[in-house]
Amino acid sequence: MTSLFYISAFLLLYAYMLYPALLFAMSASQPRPADSDGEVTAPSLSIIVAAYNEASCIAQKIENFLSCRYSGVAEMIVVSDGSSDRTAEIAESLASERVRVIRQPERRGKGVAVNAGAAVARGEVLVFTDANAMFAADALENVARPMRDKSIGLVTGVSRYPGETIGSSYQRYEQMLKGLESRLGVVAGADGALYAMRRELFKPLDPELINDFVHPILASIAGAKSVMAGDAVAFEEFSTSSEFARQVRMVSQAALVYFRMLPDLIAKRRWGSILVLTSHKLLRWLTAPLLAMAVIATVPLAGNGEAFRIVLGLEILFALVAAAGWVATRRGTDGKATFAYQFVALNCAQAIGLWRCFAGEVPVLWEPRNL
Repeated sequence: MTSLFYISAFLLLYAYMLYPALLFAMSASQPRPADSDGEVTAPSLSIIVAAYNEASCIAQKIENFLSCRYSGVAEMIVVSDGSSDRTAEIAESLASERVRVIRQPERRGKGVAVNAGAAVARGEVLVFTDANAMFAADALENVARPMRDKSIGLVTGVSRYPGETIGSSYQRYEQMLKGLESRLGVVAGADGALYAMRRELFKPLDPELINDFVHPILASIAGAKSVMAGDAVAFEEFSTSSEFARQVRMVSQAALVYFRMLPDLIAKRRWGSILVLTSHKLLRWLTAPLLAMAVIATVPLAGNGEAFRIVLGLEILFALVAAAGWVATRRGTDGKATFAYQFVALNCAQAIGLWRCFAGEVPVLWEPRNL
């Protein structure tokens, strides 16, 4: 039991504290990217939106794109993936030289929709985004700017959630890690709300593989860097009620990408990518099982010394705070008082997603967020 406790405790400590410290130490020795001298022509952009039953927000999404500032040429391609509502009709009513619409009569999944959009894209850079994610006015300028460095193949923007929720806190932590990782030229997944990729690096997706996780890996395999642009912002809503199912789906898809593409990363000796993906993603997906292992080991060890009794007391206190958060959530509260419960719930969702990957239950289809 002692070994079980120390192994689980060390892996949790590494994932949440030692890994960020390691990133900070490694990134401190990396040179800051230099701005290019002289005028640089802005690359042409093709913004690809895979949409399923997004009638409530697709018009706002198109208008948001049209209102963005961009010094180069930019188009939007909306791919309606067999929508059963008026998504396609609304998008077509706003179609123009800058906005094109593709109708897929049958629902085939986001990967197929992304492939269809990329196949007709005219831009040098493909920008991927969600239908419900709204760009800041300068988001396109900021996500394209790092592409002046020819060694960079992918740039991820950042999403912002309103209010003080577990989602907004989690996003700040994630973006801190990605900022450090990008100094190494690697990021553990792009932000699905907004990221850009050089067109020549794009490969048609297997429908099972989630694009915002596989694309940074493809860039790494091709020898290109992936970085984060912290000033390229997209705004999204966050719903605790729908986040559990979303995390299960996303982790099952991302885990499939990890295990399927790990041999390619090893063959190409992309050790930095392997370190980032394993530390930032795989170990975090294992948080709930590791916490359970630590608790199971602590109970019999509590009789062996004061230190283990203190740890057991802290575990019980955390469980009580999480239970209180569950009660608060049931009563409609969604704030800092529920963070412990939401932390447990979302990490349980990630563990379930990992298990579904191993069980071969990875979903191809997706649902719009129920906000």
